[in-house]
Amino acid sequence: MAKQLMIYDNIQPLSSDTHRNWSVQVEDYSFVSHLISAPVLATEIPFASGEFPIVFSATSNEGEYIPLAIMGLKDGENLMLNEKSQFVTRYIPAFIRRYPFVLGGDKANDTMALCIDADSKAIVQDGSKGRRLFEESGEQSSHLKEVVEFLKDYQYRAEMTKVFCKRLHELDLLEPMQANITFKGREDANMNLTGFFVVKREKLKALSDADALDLFKKDGLELIYSHIQSLSNLNHLISKKSEKLGITQ
Repeated sequence: MAKQLMIYDNIQPLSSDTHRNWSVQVEDYSFVSHLISAPVLATEIPFASGEFPIVFSATSNEGEYIPLAIMGLKDGENLMLNEKSQFVTRYIPAFIRRYPFVLGGDKANDTMALCIDADSKAIVQDGSKGRRLFEESGEQSSHLKEVVEFLKDYQYRAEMTKVFCKRLHELDLLEPMQANITFKGREDANMNLTGFFVVKREKLKALSDADALDLFKKDGLELIYSHIQSLSNLNHLISKKSEKLGITQ
């Protein structure tokens, strides 16, 4: 599985002086057309699992993982977008919904700043359409205030997600998994997906009563079972890929 690609091109701190007249209007999701996966927060798993396969990817830090919603099978091809670059799913991960905004800086020193992708197509610099970022006085608009709260909540839930994934690692519940996908009559398109991790039912059943109860009390079991059930959505992605290849089922 390919590493998560960035969707931000030119991140700049937001300023009422520099960006006073700017507004934002996201008309399509072409900025993720190249993504085959997107990070999801732990609290999103029950919602995202209804439409995406949810897997775990190891980071560069030993024992650290992030949950991913799989949106494609081939690098550069997001199968969850239609011809108008709109999502065909009912749920869109918060990682994507927060664009073109993001918190940047050093969270360890509590110096996070509100930033924006200055090169985003969603930006309207003359403010002629979309939602304004600032009032004429320079105060944050009501929309921008909502964005700030959303980003703060995202940051908080991201820390919760780290705790959840760390617990999965501590309990040795994650195992590498690979999927060999074949397309009848289009052997040239066959692929082998690797590099992701899933929770194995056998390991889950082998947990001690105390660990299982602790997971249950902290809603971890709900997230785990949602993840396991979501893996069947891989068949939906394969069907969508087959359609693109012109293969009749």
